[in-house]
Amino acid sequence: MLPFFGKLRVRLVLLTLLALLPLGVIAMGQAVRSADINRDRIQQSLIDATNVAAVDQSAKIKQAVGAGEGLAAIVPVVDLDTCRAAMSQLLRSNPNYAFAGFIRIDGVLECSSSGDLVMDFSEFPSWQAAVDRSDTFVEVNADGTVSGQSVVIVNVPVRDAGEMLGFVSLSLPRTAVTSAAPFEDSEDVALFGVATSGAVFSLSKGATDVAQYLPRDMSPSDLRDKAGRIFFATDRAGERRAFSVTETVADSFFIVGSWPRSVVFGNEQWKQALTPVLFAVLMWVASMSVASFGLDRMVLRHLADLRSAMRQFALGERHSEGLSLNNAPNEFKDAERAFNRMALLITEAEAARLTDLHDKEVLLREVHHRVKNNLQMIASIMNLQARAARTDDVRDVLASLQRRVRGLAMLHRSLYTQPETSQVDARDLVSAVVSDTSAILPDQALAIETDLSSALLYPDQAVPLSMWVTEALTNAVKYVGRSPDGAASITVTMRTDVPGEVALEIANTLGAPLVASPTGVESTGLGAKLMLAFCRQLDGQVETEETDHLYVHVLRFAVQDFDPEPADLVSEEREAARVG
Repeated sequence: MLPFFGKLRVRLVLLTLLALLPLGVIAMGQAVRSADINRDRIQQSLIDATNVAAVDQSAKIKQAVGAGEGLAAIVPVVDLDTCRAAMSQLLRSNPNYAFAGFIRIDGVLECSSSGDLVMDFSEFPSWQAAVDRSDTFVEVNADGTVSGQSVVIVNVPVRDAGEMLGFVSLSLPRTAVTSAAPFEDSEDVALFGVATSGAVFSLSKGATDVAQYLPRDMSPSDLRDKAGRIFFATDRAGERRAFSVTETVADSFFIVGSWPRSVVFGNEQWKQALTPVLFAVLMWVASMSVASFGLDRMVLRHLADLRSAMRQFALGERHSEGLSLNNAPNEFKDAERAFNRMALLITEAEAARLTDLHDKEVLLREVHHRVKNNLQMIASIMNLQARAARTDDVRDVLASLQRRVRGLAMLHRSLYTQPETSQVDARDLVSAVVSDTSAILPDQALAIETDLSSALLYPDQAVPLSMWVTEALTNAVKYVGRSPDGAASITVTMRTDVPGEVALEIANTLGAPLVASPTGVESTGLGAKLMLAFCRQLDGQVETEETDHLYVHVLRFAVQDFDPEPADLVSEEREAARVG
């Protein structure tokens, strides 16, 4: 089951919905029947609205036809100036017209409301079609040739004794034939005139670009055939719409209303039809509200408090006064007591464990401190003994032992001075050995250069590493020399480029020896044997590289977890001595 459906609130909603499903089915059936009745009523109202709008448009166009016929009667019997005066008088007396003029049969316009304007329409395709018709017709022009505005043009033929002389043309601007409500309140409802030529003219205030509202793949004749009824079609914008058609001037001009489907199947008309469904929904919402409130008050809020207390306890919060559920049922009160008891037991156990850990840490630090003090005391005794020695050989041996003891003392000092008593940073350890070794450098101008990376080690690796570095640095100091360019140097580099692996490199220059080293005795090979034993304790590998002017000693080993049974140093030393 999906996690969402596992929630208690979701399951309650689904059960309540299932219980009220029969009531919803009955209400839906009533809503469908009511919607059918409303849809039929709305479709008839759309037809009536289109017819009402068409009556107004038809009246204006027929009025223009009558005015054109009156001008057509006087044009043949008057001169040009009188004709122009009559056209201008018509526009002055009736502001609904944008232009009036007489176009001769040859297509030349001389008599018009524009005064002495002369134009030739003989090359216009629309003029040739008008001559071929030779009867009254209406056309639409989105950009009037003379008026320069969107107009409906009424053309009335002029005859004299049966002879065709031309046409009286009257232009009605769009504002003069724009429909009133219900079209003016919505940009998505369009009323437009369509001429048989296919030209379209917007007649509603709410829409100006009506080309997108035309039915797709339907000719003007197809539209005219659907006059007097509602039909549904896809417009040129790809939207499914309702259309109603009414003729105004037979065979030349008709009016089309384009309605969005929401008008027929919209929210407003569905309100009454959906009353039963809404009642069922309201019942479901009321039931859900009561059930949800009760569930929240009696169950969910207590579960949330219990979950919050458990989360805080899991995150380490131990200072709260315990869980307290307000007005909870008995079952949750039992859970409250069980949780508080569990929290108390765990808190007490953790406190005891922390006390034990603190005591152990104090004891461990004290052990490291005392070991460090004892080793320093041994080193001091060796120093006193070396001062009292009568031969250089004894003093050198004691000095060598003293350095090794001090190396162990520095390790224990690091363990009890750092926050982490179980691990020591190899960088700090090597730095301490370098500082201690710097005291025996044969030349004060010589310094040990270091470049060390951090690496945490447990004591079973830190001890042999410290001793190996002590021996290696002692050898480097003993054999360091000046290269041909006069430089002498000792460098200590520690890298952890490979995760979990340490590479420690000690390099010294070779050449002309420096001032005689304090050791100054014949080498016994003990240092090499000890370094081999320490390397084995680290489970590492040693690489050496020697040139005429440089000696490089590299120790590589992997950082390991704590080993409760580390290798025995004495056994390692014996093995190294046997191999040597």
